Amino acid sequence: MADPGAATADRPTVVATEPPDRDPDQPIATVAGRPIRRADLQRRAEEIRRGPRGKHVPPSGGSSPEIERWIVRELVTDAVLAQEAWAAGLLAADADADLGTSDGRLSPTVMAALVDRVSTGVTVDERAIRSFYDRNQDRYRRPEARRIRLVVRPDAEAAREAARRLSSEAGTVSEAGDQAFELHRGELVGPIEDAVFAAAAGDVVGPIETAHGWSVAVIETARPAGVEPFESARSGIEADLLAAERVQAFEHWLEARRAALTVLEPDFEHPGHPLHGATTHRH
Repeated sequence: MADPGAATADRPTVVATEPPDRDPDQPIATVAGRPIRRADLQRRAEEIRRGPRGKHVPPSGGSSPEIERWIVRELVTDAVLAQEAWAAGLLAADADADLGTSDGRLSPTVMAALVDRVSTGVTVDERAIRSFYDRNQDRYRRPEARRIRLVVRPDAEAAREAARRLSSEAGTVSEAGDQAFELHRGELVGPIEDAVFAAAAGDVVGPIETAHGWSVAVIETARPAGVEPFESARSGIEADLLAAERVQAFEHWLEARRAALTVLEPDFEHPGHPLHGATTHRH
C-alpha cells in the first residue's frame, strides 16, 4: 500500500522544516554593500505570518525555498528603496541604519517623494489622451439631468406658499426645508419626476402630492443627454494616464536599481514565483 503521506501530483509537498543549525548572522544578500542576514529573513517571515498574508506562509518553524526567495526579494526591495531615498537626501542622517532589516521601510511621505523624484519628467502624449477619449465614449455619456431646489411641505397651502417663495428672487437654498441637488431620471418617482423633466430652467414645478408630502421644485439648470466634450474630459484623462505612466516608469527604474545594487547568494536567486503575483510597492 502506498504511503498516505507521500507527495502526489495532486498534493505537492510545500513545507520543509527549517534546519536548526542555520546561522542567523549568515548574509543572504547585499544591497549597496549592506548585508541582509538570515535573521532579517526570519523576522520578516514571522511578521508576514501575523498579517493578512500569513495564510501563504508555512507555520513558524517551516519554510520553502520559493517563499524564502520572495521574502528576500521583498527585503531587497525595501533596502534598495531606502538606499535610494538616502542617496537622494530624502532621509535624515540618523536614518542611515541597517537598511536590510524589516524596520528599514520607507514612510509613505518619503516613498511619495521618491516616486515624484524618479518620475518627475514623465509626460503623456496628446495623441494618447485623444485616443483614450475616442476609445472610451461610454465613459463620457451624460444622462439628462436637472439641478433643482426641492421643498416638501405637509399640506397643500404650505406648499403653495413655498412655490410663491421659490418663484421670487428672495428664495434661497439656506431657507428652512430647501434641498439643492442634481437629479437624474429614476431618482424620483411618479408625477414629480415627470413634471421636473418636462420643465425648463427657471420653471417652478408643483405643488405635487407625493408619499412624503406636498413637493415643490424650482429648476435651476436643465442639461440634455449627451456626451461630455473632449475639452471638458481632457484634464481628467491626462491625470489618469499620467499616474499610470509614472507608476510604470518607477517600476522600470526600481528594477534597474535592484539589478545594479543587489548581490544575492545562490540559494536566493530566481525569485519569480506565482504565489504573490506581480511585485507591489507601498507608494
